[in-house]
Amino acid sequence: MRPGHAVLLSAALGLGLSGCTRPGGSAQQPGETPAARSAPAGNDLDAAPAKSTTLDVGVVTARQGTLNVQRSASAIIQAQRDSHVAAQSGGNVQAVLADEGERVGQGAVVVQLDDTQQRQALENARLQLQQAQITLDQTRSTTSQATGALQASVTSAQASLSQAQQGAQSAESLYRLGGISLSDLQAARATLAQAQSALAQARNSLEQNGRSAQSSVPLQLSQLQSAQASVRQAEENLARTAVRAPFAGTVASIDVEVGEFAAQGSPVFRLVDPGSIRVKFSVPSADAGALNEGSTLNLGYGGRNYVATVVGSPGIAGENRLVPITARVQGGETLPVGGAAQARYRNTLGSGLLIPSPAVQTDGGENSVYVAAGGVAQRTPVTVVAESGGQVAVRGLSAGQQVITPVPASLQDGTRIRIDPSPTGSAARDRAAGSSP
Repeated sequence: MRPGHAVLLSAALGLGLSGCTRPGGSAQQPGETPAARSAPAGNDLDAAPAKSTTLDVGVVTARQGTLNVQRSASAIIQAQRDSHVAAQSGGNVQAVLADEGERVGQGAVVVQLDDTQQRQALENARLQLQQAQITLDQTRSTTSQATGALQASVTSAQASLSQAQQGAQSAESLYRLGGISLSDLQAARATLAQAQSALAQARNSLEQNGRSAQSSVPLQLSQLQSAQASVRQAEENLARTAVRAPFAGTVASIDVEVGEFAAQGSPVFRLVDPGSIRVKFSVPSADAGALNEGSTLNLGYGGRNYVATVVGSPGIAGENRLVPITARVQGGETLPVGGAAQARYRNTLGSGLLIPSPAVQTDGGENSVYVAAGGVAQRTPVTVVAESGGQVAVRGLSAGQQVITPVPASLQDGTRIRIDPSPTGSAARDRAAGSSP
């Protein structure tokens, strides 16, 4: 070979080799595009990788479920029957017949006031009643006896009049026959007139006695009834000196001491019915629907749990924007009235496909997730129904679909993916997407 030909061949080989290397000395790869060959050297961490890049991702299985949340509220222990019993009569406290914390029956005397005056008043009223009864009995007896005597007088006068009439008629007949003198006739006529007068007087006396009885007996009867009312009032006044329990319960407190004056209407003891223990608390209006009439909840006090049943919920929020709830406590007889307990209840936020919260992405006001299907990430819009405790309930998916979580920052719709086969990671993700607590 001639020397000139050797130089040309060397130059040609040098040009051919230089065309097969990248800037910086790397060799061109088969199938590499010109754009790739012209790319500057170095790494851009913020640039999204080409979709041809395969990403390792974790997935969870979307399962149908209900998302619940546990709530708690401070509750005040109350009693449905909690009475401050007042004295119905004024007086000094003579005796306290029950201790604080003691169970008493309905009608039991708890506080006894001094009843000396009331007993004296009752004794006087009974004496007046006895006197009124005696007076009435005497009036009735006198009237009855007088009536009998006067009635006998009328009967006797009627008999005398009958005899006088017969004598006068006989005298008239004899006088016409000349059997008697005129003086005898006039004497017979005078006897008849006297008998008539005697009968009229007897009848008048009987009538006057009747009128007297009609006025005296009702008056005495009225006085008797008044005395009877006085006795009843005195008995009631005496009974009021004993302050009794209006219902069976526990004496929560005694407000008076022996020798102390208790004014009429002033409270002397407090009585609580342990069988009517309830709690009252307030919840946000969004939770009120979970606490309807008959709903049950847990009540915690002093390390013990009780079951409470809702008995009153107006469903209307007050000025504090909270809805008041009343619940009856089962077996809460020993709970202290006025104490604070913790009411715990569960509220259902919504139902749907349950997935972890980090799986949901928000872009432009739209919620979406990435579903793993055929080795490719598919962006799927979803509607969030509820969220709590790191979980969301969504609509827009089908049960059993595999949702990518957590979502890599570089993940795009259509990116090729490879599911992380790690058993530990897969089990943890499945638990995260399981049923809500």
